[in-house]
Amino acid sequence: MLEQYYNEQCNEDGRLQLDRANTIEYQTTLHFLLTHLPKGCSVLDCCAGTGVYAFPLADNGYTVTAGDLMQKHVDIMRSKDTDRLLTKIYQGDVLDMSAFEENSFDAVICMGALYHLQTQAEREKCIGECLRVLKVGGAFTFSYINRNACFINHFNRADIDIAKCKTILDTGNNGVFYAMNFDESDLLANEYKVEKITNIGVDGLRYPLREIINSCSDQQFEAYMEYHLATCEQPSIIGHSMHGLWIGRKS
Repeated sequence: MLEQYYNEQCNEDGRLQLDRANTIEYQTTLHFLLTHLPKGCSVLDCCAGTGVYAFPLADNGYTVTAGDLMQKHVDIMRSKDTDRLLTKIYQGDVLDMSAFEENSFDAVICMGALYHLQTQAEREKCIGECLRVLKVGGAFTFSYINRNACFINHFNRADIDIAKCKTILDTGNNGVFYAMNFDESDLLANEYKVEKITNIGVDGLRYPLREIINSCSDQQFEAYMEYHLATCEQPSIIGHSMHGLWIGRKS
């Protein structure tokens, strides 16, 4: 089901540049990665998609190893890496990163795997594997989907499916995606020895405000981004953001 979704329904390579509103998630995520990952460190991007963050990090002096579950995404990354920016590109599963030894990387970013892991055991195993290959004191980042924002997005459609909305709110699960409650990201990380640095709503209100944001002038959009970056770490805002970004440090 997951492979079918990414092969037939989702253009992961172009999703974050689809329109101006979609760039908010990308701009915000990259801003906080560059802020909190130690300069020039070794990074494992274990759910790299087509290299949306792997290549900019490499451009900024990081030593990046990038992998993804989908062979399609791995092939795209390899085709893009004409200048050999990435140290290694591989196909692999976040639930089994036995190809890497313990304490191998200064930073691990897990950008999207938790969207699709349907059970608590899988989510915990994913985080456990990320932390196993991360050095003590290293930066750990994972992205997640917010349940309340997911509900609002479905409810904001002309063809509202009440049953689907209720299922999302009650379980966070629609068969392909899993959406967390806002505080669940903290609870998940608290199971391990990870010191929280910040929790961010990376796209803020861009789903309900998409049409307005896309119609903004450059000056208006700049003002909106200033507001967004100033407020996206506030708990009252995070739960309304479709995508969250949790950043911590391995103790």
